[in-house]
Amino acid sequence: MTAHTNSTEPPQCDLCSDTTWQKLSLLLRPLIKHWVYCSHVSSWKGQEFDIIEDILQESLFRIFKYAKKAECGEVPPIEMLEHISMVIAHNCCKDMRRKDQRLTRLSLDEQTFVHQVVMPDRSDVSEIALDNLFREWLYMKLSQDIVKFPEKQRRALLVDLANMMHFDEEPTLLQQAFLKQKIRLQDYQQSLPMNSVERSRHASLLSVALKRVGKLKYV
Repeated sequence: MTAHTNSTEPPQCDLCSDTTWQKLSLLLRPLIKHWVYCSHVSSWKGQEFDIIEDILQESLFRIFKYAKKAECGEVPPIEMLEHISMVIAHNCCKDMRRKDQRLTRLSLDEQTFVHQVVMPDRSDVSEIALDNLFREWLYMKLSQDIVKFPEKQRRALLVDLANMMHFDEEPTLLQQAFLKQKIRLQDYQQSLPMNSVERSRHASLLSVALKRVGKLKYV
């Protein structure tokens, strides 16, 4: 039987682990790519790849800074690394979009400039709805492919995902996607092996599984 923890404490993220940042990169890159191509910023045309990587790196840096502040009690603790990372990445993308849009609008008169740049973006609501639809599609594709992974690799990845999560009564989009594949991620939440050999084997299987995820065509 799979060990399961009911601890109410938020899961810890290992900031010193390359695997943590590799996982976050795999999670955030397709979302950032979607946001960049939906932004229609004229100065980004033809440079989308570089823009995506710039936003990704800045997002990871901001996540690291937030996590450090959370450790010191300066900001609320991280309960769901997946959620806070997507929020930070989305804000980072919006910041860069607004900055680059300002550069292309310097020739506009002051009234138009204020209306288009300073005033709140009324498309935010529809943008959030589209983002949710895209995330729902992305997570569904991921869950469908991950269940086809070799058993040990699949289990290592599911354990790692579950250990990063906080489970509430209402499942997240990612948790819902796996539920449709008859997988309850909370059943995989458990402590990692204490034995160094088993722990190393788990890390190796996880690394291989993450590389498989990275090779999926939509990631």
